[in-house]
Amino acid sequence: ALQAADSVSLPTAILPPLDSVDATVPVLFEKVLYYLRKADASGLWPSTTPKRQLVMIASSTNGKGNTNMSLSAAHMRAKSNNADRPSAYEFSEGQGQASGSFSVGAFPGDEHTQPKANALFPELMKYAFELEMVLCPDREPSSTIAINRNAQFRPHTDSGAGAGQSTSLIVGLGTYVGGELVVEGEKKNIRYKALEFNGWTERHWTMPFQGERYSLVWFTPKGCEGVKGIDLCR
Repeated sequence: ALQAADSVSLPTAILPPLDSVDATVPVLFEKVLYYLRKADASGLWPSTTPKRQLVMIASSTNGKGNTNMSLSAAHMRAKSNNADRPSAYEFSEGQGQASGSFSVGAFPGDEHTQPKANALFPELMKYAFELEMVLCPDREPSSTIAINRNAQFRPHTDSGAGAGQSTSLIVGLGTYVGGELVVEGEKKNIRYKALEFNGWTERHWTMPFQGERYSLVWFTPKGCEGVKGIDLCR
């Protein structure tokens, strides 16, 4: 879960042309990006939770023009989201077209349903948890991963079921320009560059971007201490 800042708007940016970015995928990320794209094309990408939608910037793509929704409008949209497909599919986010966000791994306690994506995308889950261990071999393996597709987040700190979580590790994948992560006002390029930060005490958000942008966020919620997501993989 996440806490958004109502009064903070993201700055606009003049982005370089998309064809100026090197589309070469580092070998280390090839399998994960392959399975991210496969999940994207499958039509099975899970719904973005209403709470997470609240901190995602959405622009209407209903043919009436692209107008950023206010947080209150996004709140009402999320609360009334009863469609089979998530409302994220009806918006372009971060100029990246249809977006979405879901989790794999473990959630704490009996009150939390385990992510359905564990069964939907077992290969993606396996290779994503393995990637964490390669990127940060000295880091305690996480229990959970948030997987984001073309999602631009408002300034926020993480909360709710995530309260008390471990330090997060994030990395961006795909062919995109812009999309830096801003942590407490400091802009970080995370495209194929892993970054650790404390999402529960440090306010963070996504800069505007163009192109195909995925991000993986590894963490361990309070109540999942000692659980390793890699051990849940088939």
